Amino acid sequence: MTKIPIIYATGSHFKREEIDAICSDSQLRLPDGSRCRVGDLFEFAFRQVPMHEVLERDLVEMIRHKARAAYRKLQIPCIVEHGGLIFEEHKDMSYPGGLTQPMWDALGADAFLKETGGAGRRVIARAAVGYCDGSSVAAFVGDTHGSLATAPRGRRGYYWDPVFQPDNPTASTSAALRTYAEIADNPDGLAEKVRISQSTKAMLAFLEHRLAVGDAPLFRGA
Repeated sequence: MTKIPIIYATGSHFKREEIDAICSDSQLRLPDGSRCRVGDLFEFAFRQVPMHEVLERDLVEMIRHKARAAYRKLQIPCIVEHGGLIFEEHKDMSYPGGLTQPMWDALGADAFLKETGGAGRRVIARAAVGYCDGSSVAAFVGDTHGSLATAPRGRRGYYWDPVFQPDNPTASTSAALRTYAEIADNPDGLAEKVRISQSTKAMLAFLEHRLAVGDAPLFRGA
């Protein structure tokens, strides 16, 4: 069976690792109700594309701009992704949302927790995947609820993974307080992280959409 190609505009090796885990371990619901492993249906190719990112609190608006920018560079249907943290008490304003990354880049993990009063604070980890096919842009969102750690923990230094503790009601109390980075440090930990990740939820929503709509009109029969 010929796999469906997905062009992913990213230069992040962390995202590539997580896509590999999604392809290996995640399943999609097909239109007929059956399920199939992601890697049996899709093949990802990665492109490092320099883009000017428009800063928005709303990650959906931000990802729409980013998807259009990637398409203008590549001139082929492609996806992009962006993530951020949202404090639960500010979820109606999606704050900081798309502003999380510049705050994180400027402050680093310890100062981010200090400046935001973040230790123990309830947050939503949100990922948005944007898809531009040359004629339209679609956005897909995934959320994982959790809290911020009192201090960074774990070796995998991907963005705010060392400070985000996802909710895990089925785990023991100690296991429930692990950060994403701590989860990923364990054997098979990346697969465990991917199963609960907001990025996986957004990506699977996109892939199910891609199966449903087929090739972009501009590229059918190309």
